[in-house]
Amino acid sequence: MKSMDDVKSQLWRGNLMWEERRMMLPEHKEAWLKLQQEENKVELHGELDDDQWHGIGEIVMDALNHTLIVRLTYWNDGYYIDRECYIYKVDDIGKRVRIEYGPSDDSIREWIDMRVIYDVQRI
Repeated sequence: MKSMDDVKSQLWRGNLMWEERRMMLPEHKEAWLKLQQEENKVELHGELDDDQWHGIGEIVMDALNHTLIVRLTYWNDGYYIDRECYIYKVDDIGKRVRIEYGPSDDSIREWIDMRVIYDVQRI
């Protein structure tokens, strides 16, 4: 008759017996990582109310006129992005804001649609 320790060691060995033969193909790993990224995405926020837009507009115009750094939170392809940037230009007709960020000698400029902006804060 086997002792309890022998049974436990056999069960433990049984779980690890095929461990070295497990593997994940690169295609499977890539698909798994892509699936995890898709699960973390969020939808675009709803319409902001007039008070929120007024607060955002006030900060944006103040930053534009006085060259202040702001923290801009906006939605991009399923994720919210925070940028510490300067407001470079405001396009009222196209309803977008041009921001500037990066090292001072090699700054990056890009347009952000106003409908995806979630928050702007002074720094």
